[in-house]
Amino acid sequence: MSDITVIANGQPRPAPAGCPLPEFLTALNLAPERVVVERNGAALTPAEARSVLLAEGDRLEIVRLVPGG
Repeated sequence: MSDITVIANGQPRPAPAGCPLPEFLTALNLAPERVVVERNGAALTPAEARSVLLAEGDRLEIVRLVPGG
């Protein structure tokens, strides 16, 4: 499988072609259930995020959820 480049929070990151988004997040040391992701300008629901396969040039904005008040 060849590598692709994904832009995550403005930084180019390599990923295997067709990498599932949760796997990519885990590789970044992020818990998929503790982040909100926008892909190419569209916010993803948790169900959508679980089924996304990354493609060359995807632009991700990843925001960590922080509990507390």
